Amino acid sequence: MSEFVIKPTALSAMAARAAAAGLPGAAASAQAKDSGGGPATNPDSAWMLPGDQAATEGDPEADDVIAQLMRADQMVLANQVFHAWTRNDQPVPAEAPPVLRDFLQRNAVLTGDERSTVDRLAHGDTIKLLQSNMEVFTMAEAFGGLFVALADPLLAKSVWHAKFDLVMDIGRRFSRTMNTGWDMLAGNSWEPSGNAPITLVKLRLVHAAARHMALAHGWDTARDGMPISQRLKVEELMYVSAYNVQLAAKYNLNPTAEQADELMATMRIGGRLLGIDDRYNPRTMRQAELVLADAAAHHRASSDEGVELAHNMLDWMDRKVFPGAGLVGASMVRMADAHVADVLRIRPNPPLDAAIATLAPYLYRPVYEVQQKFPLLAETHAQMSRVAEKIVAWYAVDFRDYDLQMPTGRPTG
Repeated sequence: MSEFVIKPTALSAMAARAAAAGLPGAAASAQAKDSGGGPATNPDSAWMLPGDQAATEGDPEADDVIAQLMRADQMVLANQVFHAWTRNDQPVPAEAPPVLRDFLQRNAVLTGDERSTVDRLAHGDTIKLLQSNMEVFTMAEAFGGLFVALADPLLAKSVWHAKFDLVMDIGRRFSRTMNTGWDMLAGNSWEPSGNAPITLVKLRLVHAAARHMALAHGWDTARDGMPISQRLKVEELMYVSAYNVQLAAKYNLNPTAEQADELMATMRIGGRLLGIDDRYNPRTMRQAELVLADAAAHHRASSDEGVELAHNMLDWMDRKVFPGAGLVGASMVRMADAHVADVLRIRPNPPLDAAIATLAPYLYRPVYEVQQKFPLLAETHAQMSRVAEKIVAWYAVDFRDYDLQMPTGRPTG
């Protein structure tokens, strides 16, 4: 699709197509526009759906920093700086190479408007809603956002080319993605003692380093555009935010339109810190839905990389949770989006798929209630709970203090 500016008529048409595709919330957004609804109904006409042009664009400022660090053989030192620099109120370590220090000092700061936004939202109803339902959104990300990203061949190929520890141990990619998303939502992450801005700016450079590796080791720009392009960065951000809001409805969690808009205000700040160009950075849930609808319609296909990464994740669950957890996970992927499961060649398992789809809204309900309503499915519910508890524990305990590092050499394997 060619790059274009969204006009009101085109926006309405895209929203209608999104609704026809079955995306929760898209129809409601279209109705809100017709009825003169709230702020999500008046998208800025200058916003651009990231299309073909965005797929060729990287992040020139961050890319230049990585190129300079590579030429000076300073990537290991840069990662040491990353390891030591973990709080918003810390100065950039003195040993940082000048080009890195300058980048971090200039970019890990908020504008006055952004500070006002995060201050207003930090203890508001939206953040409380998300934090009090962290398990639901974690599960939506684990079996929704993570897998749908792998159903985009270029996103999957970007992960694959980066290699690092993310291919066979794909669970660490899940943990880092989840931690980054939750760093934007924790009540104190934007405060001096928190880490949201610096985590996001460090991730921006991780993306740039992975892009550098892909370009140096076989990425075909003529065929595939730019690795971790502006289009892919926007889609990935939507998969850890708007997409999970949609999927949470399957767990009987339905944020209000106002809460969804407040979430997008935070995510927009996160997108800016991640190096997303302002032209493409969604301002409203409506625009986020258009990104998701366009991705589903035009950028979803099976790829060797995506299929292998998806199955590595399910195998990882078998090893880390219990033998057979991967089967439960596969059915949960299918529950989230059957088309994504098909694209990733996750085979249907009709009895288990039906059981998981039935039990999903009851995952966090009392065991006795499930035993009364679905006595034959009690064991499946127990297995789902074990998977959910382990995944939430990975976020909350095991990987919470993860060390965000940049790939530094040729990919292996």
